[in-house]
Amino acid sequence: MDSFTIFIDPDFPVEDVETIANRLTSLNCLASGFIPPPVGLLDIAALMYAERCDEIETTLIVDRNLASRMAQLAREGAPRKWDRTTEIAVKLMAFAQAMNLDIEPGLAFHELAHRDGNASAQAELSWFRAADRGAAVKWIDVALGRATKVDLGPVAEPETHDLAKPLMRWRRNYIVALKIAEPALIGGKAVNSMLALFDWMIDDFILAGPAAMYAARYFGPLANKGRMMKSMRSNDRERAIAGAKNAAWDITYVSEFCRRTRSGEESGRQYIFASGDQALIDVASIITCGPEADEDGPSLLERLCEWWPGREGRVIHDRYLACIERVGNGRNRGTDLTGDPIGEMILQGEGWLRSWPGK
Repeated sequence: MDSFTIFIDPDFPVEDVETIANRLTSLNCLASGFIPPPVGLLDIAALMYAERCDEIETTLIVDRNLASRMAQLAREGAPRKWDRTTEIAVKLMAFAQAMNLDIEPGLAFHELAHRDGNASAQAELSWFRAADRGAAVKWIDVALGRATKVDLGPVAEPETHDLAKPLMRWRRNYIVALKIAEPALIGGKAVNSMLALFDWMIDDFILAGPAAMYAARYFGPLANKGRMMKSMRSNDRERAIAGAKNAAWDITYVSEFCRRTRSGEESGRQYIFASGDQALIDVASIITCGPEADEDGPSLLERLCEWWPGREGRVIHDRYLACIERVGNGRNRGTDLTGDPIGEMILQGEGWLRSWPGK
């Protein structure tokens, strides 16, 4: 068996970083875009080996809640409250800075700009940059409770990105979220709703894999549906619209994670997605599931059967694979459409959700 030696700076806080890594692992807040080593996803030696020997850089993709908590600590100097999301955000930043891992927050601030406007998102992004400057010891002290206040320096210079510009990936995922809302409100057998969604994707839209898996998690009998599609039955139908938009952002995080993971090998990067939303981590984790189970993890079928115990999990699995095969055989839906079909589908879906007769 080959062996290797990694030399670590004597000042490197090994025990602190291991404690933080173990806690992050126990919080089940991470989805890996690669097969993690047997010693664990956040093992110090494994990550150093990947960087120094394999020349692979590791990047963390964080959702808006985590990015905002990181920025808030830099802006205010102390956490407003110590809940699960704050703990994940603080420990993740401490681990990333100690291990020299990049954090990619871009999509998080697109989401914030979409909700609160470009100026608000730019201001918070500047505080995130201040948080991410490199103060590992300070972050570790807060993460381990040795400090309750921290000075991370002044706000960073504002950037000029147009974060409020609509993202095509989000618009497509929003259409799917609006479509998921229909059977969610009409009711009926959940597996039929899932199969109907596959049919609609193939016949009238595109086969959006992350969105399909989000729907599979949502319609599954074990899901906490109210957290995945918020306020669907609210008397204020604009809250239902906001719930569908929020679901579309969740799906877009998974699709961005998938996109970067697919391109990672060429760029010498590997990606980890982080969120305090357990359902979102469940969906993101499914992207590394292969057709067969092995020592590294379950198969796609096994994971779907965790969400859909019994025969229904296999039914959904087989229909999804049939859809993939159909796409692979040259289906090319939408190339002959004129006008703005995406915009029209959004208006149609929003119209149905606003006028839901059960409100």
